[in-house]
Amino acid sequence: MLQRRDILAGVPVSLLAGGCALPTPETTQSTDERLWTDQPAFSIVCVSIHDGKAFGQYVAGHTPSIAAAGGRFLVAGSLPTAIEGEWPARRMVMHQWPRPKSFLDWYDSAAYAPWKRLRHSASSADVVLMQGVAAADLEPVNNPAFVVIDVNVHDGAAFGRYVQGHMPGLRAEGGAFLAAGGRLKVIEGSWAPRRLVLQRWPSTADFRRWYESAEYRPWREQRWRAASTRVALVEGLSAAARKERRLP
Repeated sequence: MLQRRDILAGVPVSLLAGGCALPTPETTQSTDERLWTDQPAFSIVCVSIHDGKAFGQYVAGHTPSIAAAGGRFLVAGSLPTAIEGEWPARRMVMHQWPRPKSFLDWYDSAAYAPWKRLRHSASSADVVLMQGVAAADLEPVNNPAFVVIDVNVHDGAAFGRYVQGHMPGLRAEGGAFLAAGGRLKVIEGSWAPRRLVLQRWPSTADFRRWYESAEYRPWREQRWRAASTRVALVEGLSAAARKERRLP
């Protein structure tokens, strides 16, 4: 059993550059100063549905437009588990896009406009777009899990030591970074994260085993001294589930 509702957060040293660096007191950037790149991007939607029938029509109707824009579903309606801090009990949808412009063009397109109006009438949502990293195109796994980390670093030097120290164990257990503190944009809603990190794991069990391990414990305590985080663990779509639900 988890003894503390805290979690990992971290970025590989190789990613602490080129706009993906987490802020230190000397190098804090506003979100808008970080650049979009041509690397993959990820959209996260946290949704509350108040008209199930209309929302079902939205799901069926808008999905082809996502495929046409090059997007694909990573998470499709799972309830996240709060690992650290408060996390609203709202369904989560997560997409991967070829690049940020792919999402932005799709979101403003005529093809999506009627479905967006339908979604607005059937639900309320927070929607955030985040810049991914070059290594985000990973080989598929059978039952993926994703960790969303909303992080606020208050001791950059200590957090840097955490980053370097915890990475070997994270990688050994199959953890990988999809987004690492790069540019983000609030598209809808009131969620306004300062920095976001997105990780993929082979399963929720793999993440929990790593988090609870004796090897990670001292680095977790190092992170507690260096940053505050709000974290959710969410089950992703398997290849079989994506095929069954006809999702890209």
